[in-house]
Amino acid sequence: MRALSSLRLWLAGALLLPLVAFGLSWAATYRLAQQGQEWLVPIRGYDPRDLLRGHYVQYQYDWPVAEASSAGQGSLSFASRLCIEGTAPDIVRVRELPAALGRDDPGQAKGCAIVVRESLGTRREVRGLSSGILFASQERALALSRQLTDVRQQGFVRVRIRPDGVMRPVDIEFRPR
Repeated sequence: MRALSSLRLWLAGALLLPLVAFGLSWAATYRLAQQGQEWLVPIRGYDPRDLLRGHYVQYQYDWPVAEASSAGQGSLSFASRLCIEGTAPDIVRVRELPAALGRDDPGQAKGCAIVVRESLGTRREVRGLSSGILFASQERALALSRQLTDVRQQGFVRVRIRPDGVMRPVDIEFRPR
């Protein structure tokens, strides 16, 4: 009888262990997602939705590139790291940093408010630091697509940039041009 009671206790513990591990994993992921500073990045272009994969707005970042950069205005399609200058949430300008091959050189980030880096393992719609997607409800995606076509308004994606440089979209907002 005691052996059966002990077996039930071990079985209950074995069943609870994956639930506890899942809860801890979720809590750590949620905490990491809430870290960082929010910045407003100007955007252009859109693709409002794909009915088979959900509703989203696809956009291209229109980075305010520093004049010294060899790239044209907003064209940082192959950049893997960017130095953002300004005070959150407003970006004054960005400049491309060389790809990190190990430890970062602190001298490279001089004058940067924060350094953003390309995320690994993203969807094919997210192309490095040149474009991104924001998932939204069908109604919101339609409203955003109408607003993005209005030439009197400038779209900004509000992104959260973590201390490790990973950038995640939070929302899209608009300001008069």
